[in-house]
Amino acid sequence: MKLKDRQKVEIVSMDMWNPYRAAVKAVLSQARIVVDKFHVVRMANDALERVRKGLRKELKPSQSRTLKGDRKILLKRAHEVSDRERLIMETWTGAFPQLLAAYEHKERFYGIWDATTRLQAEAALDEWIATIPKGQKEVWSDLVRAVGNWREETMTYFETDMPVTNAYTESINRLAKDKNREGRGYSFEVMRARMLYTTKHKKKAPTAKVSPFYKKTIGYGLPDFAEELNYGVDLSTI
Repeated sequence: MKLKDRQKVEIVSMDMWNPYRAAVKAVLSQARIVVDKFHVVRMANDALERVRKGLRKELKPSQSRTLKGDRKILLKRAHEVSDRERLIMETWTGAFPQLLAAYEHKERFYGIWDATTRLQAEAALDEWIATIPKGQKEVWSDLVRAVGNWREETMTYFETDMPVTNAYTESINRLAKDKNREGRGYSFEVMRARMLYTTKHKKKAPTAKVSPFYKKTIGYGLPDFAEELNYGVDLSTI
């Protein structure tokens, strides 16, 4: 990006990684930072998983295998669960109240993003933190710390003219990962060439005009290659 073009950037979407935030503040000081919502809400699923895995340790082997198989159901949003899946889920949540409490708390966290204003979102987040289920504060501590350290950037999501996420960057990262899987042993130069010059995977460009707002928005996401270089996110830094 040319120096003269930097001033045109209004919003930067990113993962919760301190080096990204520091870099943007250093070179794009006029831009507002928005945390990618999908990385935030994913941490709620991680907390629910910790509760589920903790319960499995107390079960008989046959029960444990069943609860392991029901993992995907528990991670679904309530409105996405089918009638059959709901019966399965209710069997477990009925037997383990702490699992039901964790599931409902996860759903309440997702519900914060249904707010239409920052004021509503702020109130919903404060309510969510204040109502963490009894005995589960440690389970939700990573998420509470993350939204605390990145609260301004998280709440800025509700002040933009349209939803800003990192979805496009993530899709490109996934494409790069797929290409890397297809050709084990590719050098960086070969991978770069395949990503830049291969056209068979590219869809026809949409005919609709791109919003000027979107053109002024850029996103930062951890490159999948970073996993190979051990540059993964360290939750202790958030």
